Amino acid sequence: EIHNRTKISLQALRSIESGELGQLPHTYVRLFVRAYANEIGANENEALNALDKLIDNPLVINKEEKKQPIDTIEINQNANNKSSDQIKQPSVFAKNIRVDMLKGIALVCTLIFSIYIIRQINKEEAAKYPISYPSEFEEEGPITDQILQNDFDLFTESVQIMEEDSPFTLKMATVERVWYKTKIDSLNFVEDILPSGDNRLYEFSDSLKVLFKYSKGLNLYLNGSSIKSFKSSSNPLQIIFSTVNKTVTTQQFIPKN
Repeated sequence: EIHNRTKISLQALRSIESGELGQLPHTYVRLFVRAYANEIGANENEALNALDKLIDNPLVINKEEKKQPIDTIEINQNANNKSSDQIKQPSVFAKNIRVDMLKGIALVCTLIFSIYIIRQINKEEAAKYPISYPSEFEEEGPITDQILQNDFDLFTESVQIMEEDSPFTLKMATVERVWYKTKIDSLNFVEDILPSGDNRLYEFSDSLKVLFKYSKGLNLYLNGSSIKSFKSSSNPLQIIFSTVNKTVTTQQFIPKN
């Protein structure tokens, strides 16, 4: 019936019925609304005004729309006030950060200066009262020639032919920590400690004399060959290598009765 009255195509009417107003010409929609208002006995002008409000027709301006510029001005003013507040907030925040940074730097400088003063005081105190550490040789109890003569007797002595050729190298290895002293060629005796599980190498040309506090867990190698002329003992051991005589003299001691 609406098709016959308004001459609107059936396809357009179906689109209006389904609510797809945006896909139709504005004239078709107005004709449909006018015909529909007549059919139900409603006011055509009110219906068309309502339609124009719905689709935002710029030709229809009512009293409420006239108030819009005032509202817009108020909204813009509020937006400007908010923007100014937002501008002020970062500046205050940056100022607070600078203050906190200055406080932190001052605190760090104070801490570093305090540590420096404390270290200087400790150095001065340490210089006034130096700490004395006992000698590791004293802790081990070195064997002097006098102690060897007065407190020990020669238990066994053996002499072997040195079959190795020069250069001569003695390697010492031990399972237990042991004190010893060496005399290489014409040099003076030198005391030392052989730590547990460690080893030492000594090269000599004419002679080498070594005195150990004990031979327990001790292994000796001359040019890579094991020296087996002594037994493992908790008493002193002295070995003398002479390249002139081509001999290796082994002396083991026991405490005097």
